[in-house]
Amino acid sequence: MGNELMLGGGGQQEDRSWLARPSKEERALQARAKRDGANLLYEAQKQEFTAALRMRLTENVMHDITDVVGLAQQLSAGDPYLAQELHKIVQDFARQSGRDVRNFGNGLGF
Repeated sequence: MGNELMLGGGGQQEDRSWLARPSKEERALQARAKRDGANLLYEAQKQEFTAALRMRLTENVMHDITDVVGLAQQLSAGDPYLAQELHKIVQDFARQSGRDVRNFGNGLGF
């Protein structure tokens, strides 16, 4: 052995490609993959947030419609003509509220 210090494969040339710095193309590919992953995560979080808002809006609209129906019943006080006219208003309110929930987020960048 003498003064020689033997490391590794006994003088054989080792594969040190794992130590090499990635090429420019590999770095660009890695950066793109990282950016694409971040974009996917952002889109998923945005969809989850929009869905939660839509669910909350739907719950609130359902309570509002129930309140309007109850108010219409109180206001009609058993009068069939008044009940019929108030029913039209309640139907229109319910239809428009349904449209609002369905269209939530359209055109707002969501």
